[in-house]
Amino acid sequence: MAAYADLGGLGIKQGPSVAFFWPMPNLVPLLLPWLAVLVLLALPSNRNPRAWWIWAPLIGLTLLGAGLQPPILLTDNEVLSVSVQVASAAGFGLTVLWLLGAALARRGRAVGIALAALAFAAVSLLAFLVGPVSESLGDLSRLEPAVFLYVALGWTVGGVVFAGALNLTGWSCRRRFNRVRVSLWLPLWLWLMWLAAGGLVNGVMRIVSGERFDWSGLLVAPVALALASFVTLLPFLILSFTNAFYRERLRQLLRLPAVVIPPPTPVPAAAVGPASR
Repeated sequence: MAAYADLGGLGIKQGPSVAFFWPMPNLVPLLLPWLAVLVLLALPSNRNPRAWWIWAPLIGLTLLGAGLQPPILLTDNEVLSVSVQVASAAGFGLTVLWLLGAALARRGRAVGIALAALAFAAVSLLAFLVGPVSESLGDLSRLEPAVFLYVALGWTVGGVVFAGALNLTGWSCRRRFNRVRVSLWLPLWLWLMWLAAGGLVNGVMRIVSGERFDWSGLLVAPVALALASFVTLLPFLILSFTNAFYRERLRQLLRLPAVVIPPPTPVPAAAVGPASR
C-alpha cells in the first residue's frame, strides 16, 4: 500500500510502499445474540414447531437494519445510523421477551416486569455492543470512562418501558382483547412510559447539573421514541396476530387469562327399546 498525492512541484507524488496485514475479524461475538435465541428456543415451553417462527421478525429487522446502513452512511448522519443499530439490537431483546413470556407470566406482576426489563436489557445490550457501534464507544470511553455504564442504564430504562407498556396494554384490554385494541393502546402506553422515563432522567440530570428543565425536549423526544418502539414491536405483533402459539404468548406478556375452550357436550345416546318380536 502506498500514499499518493499530487503536490505539484513540491515533491514526489507517491510515497514509499508500506506493508499492511488485514486480520480476519473474530465472528464469534457477532454470533452470541443468535446463540442466546437458540438456547431459549430449547426451553420446554418453546418446544413447539411454531415457536421457530420467531426467526421471521428477528431476521426481518436485522436485514432491514443492515440494508439501511449503506444509504445512511452516505448522508454522514451518525445519529440516524446509531438509531438503526439500536432498533436492530432491540429486536433481539423483544425476541427474548416473546420466548420467555410463559415463564414471566408465572411470576408476580412486579417481579415479572423487573425480570422482563433485565432480560431485554441484557440481550439487547449484547447485540448492540457486538455491532459496529462498539468502535465508537471504545473511542468515547477514553474521554468518558462511564460511557458503557450510561449505555447499560439506557437499555435498562428501555426494558422497563417495553415491559411496563405491555403490562399496561394488557390492563387496558382485560375486558376485550383483539388486535385493534392492542394496536391502539400499546403506542399510547409506550409514549406515556417514555414520557415518564424521560421526565425522571431529565429531572435528575437537571438537579445534578443545576440547569433549567428542558420542556421542549421532554415533549418531542418521547413521541419519537414511542413511534420507533412501536415500529420495532410491529413485526412481533403481526406474528402474534397470525400465529396461534405466539398469540397465546402475547396474552401471557399482557398478563391476560388464557382462553379456556370448554369440552364438547356429550350427546346422549338414543334410547334403544326392546327388540320387537
